[in-house]
Amino acid sequence: MAVRSIPCVCLLDHHGTYEPNGTLLRFQRAAEAMGFSLIEDTSSPDAPCDGLSSLDSTVDMNRQRVSTMEAYLPLTTALERQANLTLCTGATVCRIDGSHHETGYRANRVDFQKSNRGNDKLFSVKVKKEVVVSSGALGSPQILMLSISSPDQKSTVSYIVRPDRSYSCPSGVGGALEFFKYLFFRKGVLSIPIQVLSLFVRDSSLEPGTSTLMRGAKGNEKDELDLKARLPDIEVMPLATSAMDDLEGHKRHFSKNGVFSLLTTLLRPKSRGTVRLRSSDPHDRPKVDINLLSDPEDFALARTAVHLAMKLGDAIKAQGFPVLRGVSVPESDSSAEDMDKFIRHRARTTYHYSSTCRMAPEHDVRAPGVVDESLRVHGTSNIRICDASVFPQILATHLMAPAVMVAEKCASMIKGDEVTGSEYKTSDSSS
Repeated sequence: MAVRSIPCVCLLDHHGTYEPNGTLLRFQRAAEAMGFSLIEDTSSPDAPCDGLSSLDSTVDMNRQRVSTMEAYLPLTTALERQANLTLCTGATVCRIDGSHHETGYRANRVDFQKSNRGNDKLFSVKVKKEVVVSSGALGSPQILMLSISSPDQKSTVSYIVRPDRSYSCPSGVGGALEFFKYLFFRKGVLSIPIQVLSLFVRDSSLEPGTSTLMRGAKGNEKDELDLKARLPDIEVMPLATSAMDDLEGHKRHFSKNGVFSLLTTLLRPKSRGTVRLRSSDPHDRPKVDINLLSDPEDFALARTAVHLAMKLGDAIKAQGFPVLRGVSVPESDSSAEDMDKFIRHRARTTYHYSSTCRMAPEHDVRAPGVVDESLRVHGTSNIRICDASVFPQILATHLMAPAVMVAEKCASMIKGDEVTGSEYKTSDSSS
């Protein structure tokens, strides 16, 4: 990601450095003791399929997080372009109004209101060239359905399922020392992003029923298997937080103790949910049915993932980590009933929704496509979608960098159209 006006920590052309601290070092050593190796670059085509990987973070020289807004449109750039740039904050898009032509449905204006429901005043912006919708995997389909679809239509939503296992750890004056170390020197544990290390594993690499890494697991050599067979199914994330959605439960269990969690992730779940309009009121949130763990294969993989996390937890304790007790763990890892009960109670998402406006042919047999390879909505001539909703299928990774890639490509295509002077054409639904 090109960062303007903000200097970034960047070594080896593309990547920063990873130096594990005490807790993460124990996690790394525990995983290595179980047979997993450290992957130097997960994005490399030669990278092993299974192993530990450090994660890149978008931070500045003060180790503070840099958002895409700060990176691509810092204040200095916004001021330089203010003659051609208008930002409307606190606004809710009502619909994209347009008309049908021989070239397809063409957007003529965008209607919006203030996000405050008490103000019914309608504002409109005339469309001269294109409309780029970038409201996320839940917001983008809602705008389309409000504009050019009927209320009973729906979009499919993909998600990442994450049961977690938490441990209670002793707390003391160390926390206060780390706080002051970060406050005055921007160093120490608190300067580390919430997650800098993950374990990626394929289900096929684990012994059935034991979640033990098999020796000589296939696919760790280039071209040994096809691409899908090389993609990980499970991610295990070490986090210094409870990772609970239940705030009251978090306060009840962890208000006086430190906590360390292993957040297990199903990277390629087969279950699919839906996004529908709740009403024709744009201020109403869409009706989202996550349909969590509806596919039996996801439940089986979740059991494997939790077994793996429990083995890692035991290995971390063996490395000397001062765990007092397990707080959010299955009552028994040998009882299928206890394991399933735990998964149902603790399953959650981390809101990495995608593929609700997927790039695919309009009449794709798996799920109808919404945009073509140019990100244009099928049947329209000047509406594009640019966010994680366009992914043809859920990606076995974190979605921030891929979403930025989509934005970079979208910008290049728009500029390419302007440079060549090409006319906007109707999206070809058969492509």
